[in-house]
Amino acid sequence: MIRKIAQSVETYSSEDVIQLLDRVLPILKNESRLIKLPTSPLVFVGDTHGDWEATQGILDQFWHSTTVFVFLGDYVDRGSYQIENLNLLYELKRRYPKRLVLLRGNHESPTVNRQYGFYDAVQRTFGELSEQYWATFAHLPLASVSPHLRIFAVHGGIPEQLKSIDEINELPREVEIEHPVAFQLLWNDPQEALKGFAPSFRGGRARNFGQDVTNDFMARNNLDLIIRAHEVFPHGFHEFFDGRVLSLFSCCNYRGPIDGKAFYVGATGNRELIPIKI
Repeated sequence: MIRKIAQSVETYSSEDVIQLLDRVLPILKNESRLIKLPTSPLVFVGDTHGDWEATQGILDQFWHSTTVFVFLGDYVDRGSYQIENLNLLYELKRRYPKRLVLLRGNHESPTVNRQYGFYDAVQRTFGELSEQYWATFAHLPLASVSPHLRIFAVHGGIPEQLKSIDEINELPREVEIEHPVAFQLLWNDPQEALKGFAPSFRGGRARNFGQDVTNDFMARNNLDLIIRAHEVFPHGFHEFFDGRVLSLFSCCNYRGPIDGKAFYVGATGNRELIPIKI
């Protein structure tokens, strides 16, 4: 079924896209900034960056079950099928809103899109539709949590000024991300052997965060695991801080072959890295 929907998405006209965005926007507006995840089996998916074969592959593997998919952002920019990748996820979100959680990544942003390709791709394919896409980006949730499994999922990492994850629900819905906490949720990175927070190589307001502040954050919020994306790893994943932070990268083709991975968590808490089949 996923492949059939993908085939239809591949032929969408600008009118089809306008209709899709008009239909998915109210669904996203109705969601909280922090999504509470169900106890159903969960599959977490890292950056896909237009690799819609990888997106289809992981969806195909688990769609027949009751699994809920948590995508960690960065659907667009760089990849060859970034428009199709996003449209497929939006079409599935429209049809099956409870099956997909689509978190915002740092690439779901006008400034980044103008630099890394999505804006130009939209202009070439559909003309002046970028602002309609950006309007949906403003309403993508910023993080998700499973209180039952004690898992927190986000694109980037821990913000310097965030104490309780409940504060995420108070963050504004911005087309261009200006709020410092929202910005760092999408841009921050873990760094071994670091204490506290430090400036990031990414520049601007982004920060690296160490194990000490990670442990404090997890203790305050009753967490056992943080799952995030945002960094490229050839084997599709990397563990930080004695396994307390898991970073996923789910592209299978990103400036060369990648052994993309997703992460499965069963309703009883069983956990497994999943190779993505394309």
